[in-house]
Amino acid sequence: MAYSHGDMNEDAPQRENISDSSDQSLSQGPDGKQEGALYRENVQESNETDLAPAHNGFEKAVLETADPNFTVDPARGKKLIQKLDIRILPMIMWMYLMSFMDRVIIGAARLYGLEDDLNLQANEFQLAVSILFVTYCIFETPSNLIIKRLNPSYYLCALTFFWGIIATFTAFVQGLGGLLACRLLLGVFEAGFFPGVIIYLTIFYNKRELALRTGYFFSAAAISSAVGGLVAYGIGEGMDGTAGWRAWRWILLINGAATAVTAPFVPFILPGSLEKAKFLTDQDRRDLYALRNAEVGQTSSGQNLQKKDVMDGVKDWKTYAYGLAQFTSHLMLYSFSVFLPTVINRLGEFDQAQSNALTVPVFALGAIVYIINCWASDRLQVRGPFTMGAFVVAIIGYAMLISNGGVGVKFAGTFIVACGCYTSVGLGFAWLASNNPRYGKRAYASGMQITIGNSAGVAAPFLFAESTEPRFIPGYAASIGTLAVGICIHASLSYWFHRQNKNRAAGKEDWKMEGKTAEEVADMGDLNPLYRYTI
Repeated sequence: MAYSHGDMNEDAPQRENISDSSDQSLSQGPDGKQEGALYRENVQESNETDLAPAHNGFEKAVLETADPNFTVDPARGKKLIQKLDIRILPMIMWMYLMSFMDRVIIGAARLYGLEDDLNLQANEFQLAVSILFVTYCIFETPSNLIIKRLNPSYYLCALTFFWGIIATFTAFVQGLGGLLACRLLLGVFEAGFFPGVIIYLTIFYNKRELALRTGYFFSAAAISSAVGGLVAYGIGEGMDGTAGWRAWRWILLINGAATAVTAPFVPFILPGSLEKAKFLTDQDRRDLYALRNAEVGQTSSGQNLQKKDVMDGVKDWKTYAYGLAQFTSHLMLYSFSVFLPTVINRLGEFDQAQSNALTVPVFALGAIVYIINCWASDRLQVRGPFTMGAFVVAIIGYAMLISNGGVGVKFAGTFIVACGCYTSVGLGFAWLASNNPRYGKRAYASGMQITIGNSAGVAAPFLFAESTEPRFIPGYAASIGTLAVGICIHASLSYWFHRQNKNRAAGKEDWKMEGKTAEEVADMGDLNPLYRYTI
């Protein structure tokens, strides 16, 4: 598919301003024209005939035979995206629902005798919850760097099967040692799933579409917590003592088995790539490649894993800024998701069964608010203001929980925390992916972001130590403090992106294009002076 830079950027008026303002900062060429302006003209001319390196055989054929004037009708583009949505989103949401439930339902199982049966002492339950994240963090980034070298659908299938088996056999443990071993192994196989799906989505969707799709995917965490509460309530009340087993064993067994049974269906539903998607016609693929490559920074060669791109991610300070911000939101996510049944139970008004059941509306509201925010974020093409707003909302919720208010005030606080929790976590993933168009850099940066974020899972359980019951003031205070840090980091990122976009619009980075061909400029990724960051 051949195109000019005039067709690549989604903000045409902004491009015109760039060309006009670049004259103010660049030296003049021999004919009196500014070098930056001359280069922009040359980019447009050369891009009418130059082709980016092909990513695969089909795409190469598409690019070599494409009509240079070809564009995808917006209505058809929308239908194609919906076609992908119908095929991809339900399965990845179901898989993540099971993944998150297998990871955190131990919090519900705790209320049905797990600690007593395994003779857990002091903070040994918190240790069992947190130790999963040791292996989880170790294997996340390496997994992200190999997923595209394999068939992503088969890779995700294998991960799902093995963590499902491990989750199932956790029901048979007889002591702390067995529980810790199962949690460590669960972390190994779950580690590659979440960051892998974030990368998987970027194979099919552009950055304008990514936040909402990531939103649907991550909303499964809230749905999982809600469904997990219902499942735990149903099993706990209906199966306790069945076959001589306590209810907590049945809770873990049934959830794990459901995951393992899901795995064989994955490769038949999820396509490994656009080229391998049998539900698409050749024309569908041509149009989807055209839509993807129409973004500045999105080139066919950029969709390969290249060492230079990975190293660019390693050296980029923004990778670690995103990761630290993710740590602050994940500390809230894992402590809130695992210990909400305990928090509600310790309010003193509800028994164990009621406490599990009452988590359902809390998590359901969190999912609804998150999806609405993702839709609005994609609509407005901004991320930072939504994540910072979510941090503020969560802080308000924690302030209600830490207050001297009655049960009603504190229970209402859990709803407020949920409204901020999932938006602050989920939109952070979409924000980073939106601002890293080249696959290698995106894979490393996304993996590192999630690794740093999930390291919070090691500390999160200890925020709710038994010694701090029933008010958990240290945990709530720590959450408020870290969320304030998250606001500062995201505010700094937003300011930096705004300043970079402003400088590029003024032509102050046009010198980076000097001496480069149009193809080389297109392959600069987010360093391309024509590229605009999502704020």
